[in-house]
Amino acid sequence: MKGSWKRVMSGVLSVLTIATTVFQPITTYAAEPDNTASSFESQYPELETVKDKLAEDEIVTASDYTVKYGSDFDIKVDFSGIEGINDAKVKVELYEAKNEAGEDFDTGRADTYKAVYKVEPVSGNPSYRVSRNVTVREAETEAVTMSNTSENTTGEGNAGETEDIGTADDEETDRQTETEVVTDLTEESETTTDEETGLTISDVMEQADEEGIDLYSLDEGESVTFMARVASTTSTKKVTVTRGTCYQYSDYGYGSYLTYQYTVKFGSVSATAYCIQPEKSSPGSGTYDITKLSDGKKLAKVCYYGTKVSGDDGFFTEENGYGNLSTGARFILVHLAASYANSGDSAFSGASSKAKTLAMKLYNYCISQPNIPDVEMSFSDANVTAYVDGSSQRTKEITFKADELQSITMKLPSGVKLHNVTTGKTSKAGESVVISGGTKFYLSAPLTQVSDVAGSWSATMKGSITKDYSAYKISTGSGSQDLALVFGEGVDDEKYVDFKVTWVQYASVKVIKKDSKANAKLSGAVFGLYSDADCKNLITKLPATDANGEASTQIVKTQDTVYLKEITAPSGYRINATAYNVKLEVSKTTTVTVPDEEQLGQLTVYKEGEVLTGADVTENGTTFRYEKRRQKGAVYNVYAGADITTAYGTKVYSKGDLVKENLTTDSNGAVILKNLHLGTYVVKEVQAPSGFYNAGEEKTVKLAYAGQNVEVVFSETTFTNDRQKAEVIVTKQDKDTENPLNGGIFGIYAASDITNVDGTVVVKKGTLIEKATTGTDGKAKFSADLPLGFSYEVKEEQAPTGYVRNTEDVYQFAFSYTNDKEAKVTFNHTFKNERVTAKISLQKLDAETKKAVPQGDATLEKAVYGLYARENIVHPDGATGVMYKAGDQVATLTTDENGQASVSGLYLGSYYVKEITPPTGYLADENEYDLSCDYEGDMTAEVKRECTSLEQVMKQPFQIIKAANNGKTDADLLKGAGFSAYLVSSLKVKEDGSYDFDSAKPVVIGDNGATEIFTDEKGYACSIAIPYGTYVVRETTTPHNYTPVDDFTVSITENNPNTPQTWRVLLDDEFEAKLKIIKKDDETKKAVLQKNTEFKIYNMDTGKYVEQVTTYPTTVKHKSYFTDEDGYLILPQNLKIGHYRIEEVNAPYGYTLNENYYEVDVDSNTAYQMDGTSGDVIIEVSYENHPVKGELNIVKKGEVLDGFKDDFTYQSENLEGAVFEVYAAEDIYTADFQKDDNGNRILEYAAGTLVGTVTTDKDGKAQIADLPLGTYKVVEKTAPDGFVLNEEAQTVAFSYKDQDTAVIEQTAAFDNDRQKVEVSVVKKDAETDAVVTGAEFGLYAKEDILAHENVLVKADTLLGKAVTDEDGNAVFELDLPFGKYYIRELAAPAGYVSSDETLDVTAAYQGQDVKVIKLASEFKNQPTKITVKKSDITTGVELSGATLTVLDKDKNVIDTWKSVKGEEHLIERLTVGETYTLREEMAPYGYLKAEEITFTVEDTAEIQKVEMKDDVPTGTLIINKKGEFLEKVSALDSVGGWLSHLFEYISGSLKEVTFEVYALEDIKAADGESEDYYKKDDLVATITTDETGVAKLTDLPLGKYYVKEKETANGYVLDGTAREIDLTYRDQDTAEVTYSSDWQNNRQKAEVKVLKKEKDSDRVLEGAVFALCNKEDIVNANGDVILKADTVIEEQATDKEGKLIFTADLPIGYTYYVKETSPAPGFATTDQVQEFTFEYDGADNETLSYEFTFEDEPTVVEITKTSLTDGKELEGAKLEVTDEDGKVVDSWTSGKEAHIIKELVAGKKYTLTETKPADGYVTAESITFTVEDSSKAQKIEMKDDVTKVQISKTDISGKELPGAKLTILDKDGKVVESWTSEEKAHYIEMLPIGEYTLREETAPDGYLVAEDVKFTVKDTGEIQKVVMKDEAKPTETPTETPTETPSETPETTDTPSSTISTDAPKTGDDTPVMFWILLAGLGMIGFGTSAVYLRKKRKK
Repeated sequence: MKGSWKRVMSGVLSVLTIATTVFQPITTYAAEPDNTASSFESQYPELETVKDKLAEDEIVTASDYTVKYGSDFDIKVDFSGIEGINDAKVKVELYEAKNEAGEDFDTGRADTYKAVYKVEPVSGNPSYRVSRNVTVREAETEAVTMSNTSENTTGEGNAGETEDIGTADDEETDRQTETEVVTDLTEESETTTDEETGLTISDVMEQADEEGIDLYSLDEGESVTFMARVASTTSTKKVTVTRGTCYQYSDYGYGSYLTYQYTVKFGSVSATAYCIQPEKSSPGSGTYDITKLSDGKKLAKVCYYGTKVSGDDGFFTEENGYGNLSTGARFILVHLAASYANSGDSAFSGASSKAKTLAMKLYNYCISQPNIPDVEMSFSDANVTAYVDGSSQRTKEITFKADELQSITMKLPSGVKLHNVTTGKTSKAGESVVISGGTKFYLSAPLTQVSDVAGSWSATMKGSITKDYSAYKISTGSGSQDLALVFGEGVDDEKYVDFKVTWVQYASVKVIKKDSKANAKLSGAVFGLYSDADCKNLITKLPATDANGEASTQIVKTQDTVYLKEITAPSGYRINATAYNVKLEVSKTTTVTVPDEEQLGQLTVYKEGEVLTGADVTENGTTFRYEKRRQKGAVYNVYAGADITTAYGTKVYSKGDLVKENLTTDSNGAVILKNLHLGTYVVKEVQAPSGFYNAGEEKTVKLAYAGQNVEVVFSETTFTNDRQKAEVIVTKQDKDTENPLNGGIFGIYAASDITNVDGTVVVKKGTLIEKATTGTDGKAKFSADLPLGFSYEVKEEQAPTGYVRNTEDVYQFAFSYTNDKEAKVTFNHTFKNERVTAKISLQKLDAETKKAVPQGDATLEKAVYGLYARENIVHPDGATGVMYKAGDQVATLTTDENGQASVSGLYLGSYYVKEITPPTGYLADENEYDLSCDYEGDMTAEVKRECTSLEQVMKQPFQIIKAANNGKTDADLLKGAGFSAYLVSSLKVKEDGSYDFDSAKPVVIGDNGATEIFTDEKGYACSIAIPYGTYVVRETTTPHNYTPVDDFTVSITENNPNTPQTWRVLLDDEFEAKLKIIKKDDETKKAVLQKNTEFKIYNMDTGKYVEQVTTYPTTVKHKSYFTDEDGYLILPQNLKIGHYRIEEVNAPYGYTLNENYYEVDVDSNTAYQMDGTSGDVIIEVSYENHPVKGELNIVKKGEVLDGFKDDFTYQSENLEGAVFEVYAAEDIYTADFQKDDNGNRILEYAAGTLVGTVTTDKDGKAQIADLPLGTYKVVEKTAPDGFVLNEEAQTVAFSYKDQDTAVIEQTAAFDNDRQKVEVSVVKKDAETDAVVTGAEFGLYAKEDILAHENVLVKADTLLGKAVTDEDGNAVFELDLPFGKYYIRELAAPAGYVSSDETLDVTAAYQGQDVKVIKLASEFKNQPTKITVKKSDITTGVELSGATLTVLDKDKNVIDTWKSVKGEEHLIERLTVGETYTLREEMAPYGYLKAEEITFTVEDTAEIQKVEMKDDVPTGTLIINKKGEFLEKVSALDSVGGWLSHLFEYISGSLKEVTFEVYALEDIKAADGESEDYYKKDDLVATITTDETGVAKLTDLPLGKYYVKEKETANGYVLDGTAREIDLTYRDQDTAEVTYSSDWQNNRQKAEVKVLKKEKDSDRVLEGAVFALCNKEDIVNANGDVILKADTVIEEQATDKEGKLIFTADLPIGYTYYVKETSPAPGFATTDQVQEFTFEYDGADNETLSYEFTFEDEPTVVEITKTSLTDGKELEGAKLEVTDEDGKVVDSWTSGKEAHIIKELVAGKKYTLTETKPADGYVTAESITFTVEDSSKAQKIEMKDDVTKVQISKTDISGKELPGAKLTILDKDGKVVESWTSEEKAHYIEMLPIGEYTLREETAPDGYLVAEDVKFTVKDTGEIQKVVMKDEAKPTETPTETPTETPSETPETTDTPSSTISTDAPKTGDDTPVMFWILLAGLGMIGFGTSAVYLRKKRKK
């Protein structure tokens, strides 16, 4: 209950706490409510506030982005840097992008802009906003500039507590009706000049000085008031403070207060101020006293460095991680930092920890900065004279004395470079260079500076710090906060310095060596200057040309002309022997360009191969002869075998590149490749000559330089190819078995004349070349070396024995060249021989006619005979064996229609033939016919044998009776009816299915060859016996007025020549006919294959429509009749003789109704047809219809000129002359649905077929008619004149409407665009062709412009104006008609002369495919020119690499470039009369930046020259040598219980350490021409550290050095590293390059290693813990004992390899020892201790190693298992040992010996458990034991007891019964023990635990045998009891025999149960059952109560 009360109170307190935090802000908001957010911010909240409501693909994030100044970046559409935009999910739109000044984004204004974007999910989820900073970055230059950008990011959070607001002026407060709370404001612009009085802060400061007031010396807190005077009047100005923007801390997560931005004015001079006492209320607007702060004070630094006064973002940069803070956030942090500087920790009232942390970081940053800069500046020497320095001139080194933040910009004159000694950088010649305070520099210029630019140069430069930055504090009174500021963001105090250089004069000659073709500059050429034209008197030799191909020299002018000639050509070139005249000019360089021709190579490749020259022919064969000769047609590729470069170093080919491909050898077998650059080449054969094999050979050829006097380098190589060979192989096989045949002889012959290489026939066609015989494998291979290009044939000379010679298979092949990749062409052919076969022929004849002509339908065909072997038939190939045994049926012969049969392909041998089945209509032949087929030689392919068989045909007569079908009961018998019979097989079947009797011949059916029989007076007729067959019998002669009977069939199938068939009775009928109507197309005259055309039949005799009835499938009465899919109908019933009319009711689809009815007569005189199948009489009528057609109308429209007002107007009208083509848009078929032979519908027009072409008339219309129904495509082919072709096709569909609409009409309307006219003009520079912007042009009409024959515009009218854009292009925005125009320039661009040129343009129609006629013209103007030169101020050498800038009078950059030695920079198009400034932005490398130069552009076409010169810096080396000294030792937190100490060292100075300084490289002069100061590896100096550990070396020439430590202090390791010292040029503003570094020597250290292993073994041990201890006290550098003796310094455990290394950093000079504190698991601890002394071992050894080995012995546990009874070892028990975690460590079965376990962990507990006892024993209790830390055996004993069972044999009363024979069986039924019961219970020990059965074998006398008793021996040592009870036998009692005996008698048998007794209650005993029930109930209640309690506890 107590705990619950605590939990309740805790919850209440939590609720109160939460409520307090919730309601407290509400209270503070009441104090000063915050303004509501703008509608935009409420509509589009920050992303984080709605993020959890958005889908993942609706989240857009924005990253800051930087763009280049002046780029075409469109911030509205370019979302680069914004991630997650998916147009299908969100819509993103720019809301605004402004800088801090509130200006819109502009890539032309370098600044940082805050871009805010609206994001609207398409799904309807909440919209939101994201923002980022987009920075427009100024183009980078080499000048050192300071960043002046800031970035804003919207802050987050709500306002909390506010500061108390006080006021100084109630009236001012009243005016402040509302305070605007914003999260992001731009900084206000501030002024330092009073606009009203013109007073500047500088004026005020000067007047204060005149009044004797030293504002700069005022102490902090001191104030002064005085009158500031204006020239015309005297007035007093007070400091006015205006409270402005409110910044809530909470908006930025900075706390609960707010602060205000204050504007302080002194007159019109203003500045931003910050509250600096947050614990007080904020002051209101008013007038207050101002106090100046000392420049070194903390508050002054915060005010200066915390704002942008210092010139950059300072603390608020990306590098510091705060570049994205908004203006509001920055303001609050500066306010807090200033407050802290003023009043300490009270500054952070109401501020969050986050704000405090950031503010303190800002404060510390400001305090760490240098003092606030001073404006004063001067030069160490402002008037210097240059001196010659190598090939240029230079000044001495000058130092710019000023504050390090102060800088000036020196605009160097042309050619002058500034060498910044301090930074090591050199500017470009003539550029503007920024020089910072303290910079040492010099100027350099070419020796020609005087002539190129001027004899001297001077400049006045203004300092970059033009304001006096002093910090002030404003006291507002005790009740409100003071303010702090940097007044006016600086007080105007501009300072200027003057600088002047006077240059020297020299004359120079420069030669440029170039490749004669590539114009590449060449190095290594040596030239001489000579005084005579023959070049014999050498004046001087020029240095070898450099990498730029240049070499120059200065000489004293002694003559006007000298002569230049090449002495040594560059490597790879031929020398140029020409002498060049060089005219010398004072102070100028004369440049001569000398070309050289590169030495090239020539490669020749030869090809050789064998050709046929002759042949030796004999009767046994032919041998061919060959010779080797040159071959044409070989194709080679040449590759670069290595990188191929020109002589001037340009790589022409990389290794492996293809140099030349498809080089083909000529008729001489050679190919030449000329003009190769020297190098290694690989020649690869691409294709061999025809007939040769290309083995892929390649050869390497090297063309090496052969000296400057050799014109071409030659080389050659030869390739030899093998001929393509032929391999001819033949194979001989049995054709049937394909088994190989031995002994076949073949010959190969020339199939054509074979000629040699000269064309002479050497082997004639048909000549035997070679013979070959097949072997056992059936193969023969020819060995002849066959010539290529001829035909050959192989034929069989002799067949193998038993086979037919294969004379037909002559294998011919042409040995033609395949390709050069095959060395051998193989020709294989298999000749298959047919064995000699037998053919047996059989002829079957009619026995009566003795001819092979069957009678009737009987046939001699398909009689089946069997062919049988008389003897064994054997296969001739010798491999297959017996094919048929004697008596086997070999084949079956079936006769053909001629009674013939044969079987061929038989193996030779003896056969006989016998008929098996006779043919149809004949009786079988019972004879056997013997035939013997013997071999007749290899030219006989087939042995033929014949036999004949005769057979009898079957015959029978037929009879008929003829009567009249006239309805009489007794039909009249008709005499004279004639009948003829036709064999059905002889009759042709017509198309309608009926027989064609006209072409048939009747058979003989009467006596004497009669073909017709007649009925007698009784109507009876009988035929003769006719042969087997089926006959059609026709009534050929019919009695008058009767119709013939239907034909009937007579079949003769039996041989009964004397017995006629049963007679037939035949009746005759009257005449009638059916009507067939066919629906046809009236155009195609073909049937319309559509069903359901409806007709009616009108009986003109009766005046009624014909109605007929059909009965299948149901009875239907038909009044109308419909055509089927075949386009016709047949009336279901015959029409009686009469006159009828056919009427069409419904036409077929696609047709109009035909109302012109057809009439027809039904009588025997009307033409009719007989249906061949049904026998119906058919009268046929055709009924025609006309198909429906389509009519297409086309209309064409377009714009036509209508008027002019500022621009031309047009109206739409119909157009004549448009040509259209009409195509079938789909397959269009005939309306009749007819099909072609392939079953496809017949086409009228296939899809895409041109149907017709039409042209619009004057009304703009065109028509095409009579179109079959379907879909058409209308395409404009030709547009009307003046219009653009309308390429959009229209689709028109003509669909069937009804049978009454004959024509379907459709209209297609087309509009065309006019061909537009665009007139433009391009303004270009006359020299460069560069485009020029700003030129204005006018477009005029050259002639009257008409519309509808009226003048719209008169000639010479100005139609429009256009101004050229940045591309120099001006386009007239007019919709011009065709006509003539001219262009005139109205105003020229700035800097160019206007042009009076007039350009004519004509706009005429250019065809229908041109949409816009573009007429472009071009105008050009001339520019002005200025050249600028940069040189060394001392030597006058012209300098490369200076970055120079020319600025106009408004300081706008006109041009920026880098100077190049020997190339004066040209500036064009400067405005005439304007004064420009030449500024060195970056001096050449190694030079300091020069002063600015001004020059004025003259109005002249001549080139004006400007020169600027530079100076160089020096270097200083300072080394501060350090070393470590022991200070203290600390105990570290134990890890895993192990001890560890940390020795702590401090760094101190090391004296008397000696160093040697060497030159790392050649230390060269800056101008590159003077003598080197030091050569590489020269010893420059030796220096030693002093008492302070410092070694110093000054006045070093700039370059790279290295320092080696020669000697070091005792106890330390010599630093053998040679350190590189970089004293190279830094930049143009660094006059002295200083290298200063702390170098520290390592103490000599000790490494202590331990190896742990098992004793007397190589096994290593893991986990042993060792301690490292000190043997003596350890003292620090001051002599204090910091670690007592015998302290454990460190403990470590060995790893898997048995190793450990101590990590302690041991001090030197002490003795230590190592000991084991904890053994490895499973081992005992050793008491071994090992000791060592750590002594200094010289300066070259970094680490001294001490290694120790310890050996341990394992723990041993001996476990015995014994019997409790006798103490002996017990076998068979299963035991296991588990550790404290229950994990089994070991398990085993006990034996005769004790069980040994080693390496149990000492000190840990283990449990010995018996998992299964030995048989007959009881499981013992587990034993827990602890392993001793000893290697001696630890003994553990476990004892087992036996099982005990007591078995009683009793009667029912429980009395023991003796005499029963009992047996115990185990669970498997095996007998365990047997005994006879006695008067006492039977006792058994050591029964194994398990289940048993007690069985009574024999019961005691008088007792019944009891049933088996099952019992279980349990795992217990207690006596277990088993009881078996016997029943006494029942006493016999006499009874009467019942009269009825029931069929079944129930029998009850008690089954005794028995078992091991227990104390549980049993049925029938006297145990109180209710007690047990009650006890169980209480248990259940207790359990339930516990469960509920535990459940509640868990819930809690």
